[in-house]
Amino acid sequence: MRKALVILLLVMALPCGRSFASSETSSANNYQQANGLLASKRYQEAIPLFKSTLANPLQKVPVSDVYTRIGHSYYGLGLYQNAIEAYQAALSGQDREAQPGTRYWIGFCYFLLGQDEQATREFLLIPELYPTAGMWVGTAYYWAGRSCERRGLKNKAAEYYKKAGGKGKSTQGRFAIKKAEEVKRR
Repeated sequence: MRKALVILLLVMALPCGRSFASSETSSANNYQQANGLLASKRYQEAIPLFKSTLANPLQKVPVSDVYTRIGHSYYGLGLYQNAIEAYQAALSGQDREAQPGTRYWIGFCYFLLGQDEQATREFLLIPELYPTAGMWVGTAYYWAGRSCERRGLKNKAAEYYKKAGGKGKSTQGRFAIKKAEEVKRR
């Protein structure tokens, strides 16, 4: 009797096991195909495939990675508000070292939407939350400067450009410092 019960339980479990393996394989195929479409700039086709992997997440691919790729797809289509939402969803599950880049894309989407106050806030979160994030910090200060400049906040723009320039050792640093001086003169 006990042996029959064990066999019955195993037989009942097998279809579920096959179904899970099948859905995992299908999800992996969708994810791989979506990545190819993203690389080919076929964003509209990539989005539903990425979203299908959210319905059946892959064990080896963080959900935050899928949301980031959805954000990149929406960005490529010029649907910046949708991109912001996807990037924000990605932030919650991302490793800390990936977050400055995602925050940058959120800020840049706000900038492209003409929402300069929100863009400035997002860009300034990068040096505040991730002060050791290297190039992301300088890049964030630069774009915070651009956002302030568009709003007519010359002193703030010059301040952020100067911070972006740092010691002016790189070409980008010298450019940002020059930009700070130009803004002050206007």
